Amino acid sequence: MVKRSELEPLIVQEWLRRPDGQRTMKDVLAFHGYLTRERPDLLNFRSSGDKYQVLKSILKDHIRG
Repeated sequence: MVKRSELEPLIVQEWLRRPDGQRTMKDVLAFHGYLTRERPDLLNFRSSGDKYQVLKSILKDHIRG
């Protein structure tokens, strides 16, 4: 497992590759699914809770609308 702090910038970078219209709170669930299927390495951090909730926390400053 990798430290969350090491993966956060990579997760944000991946999020920012999405088109502007696909970076809303509604899109976070789809992004989580994408990471689970295509980039599980970015979700390979320790978490005592739901990684979807952690993902929302990581992306909070980068979500539009």
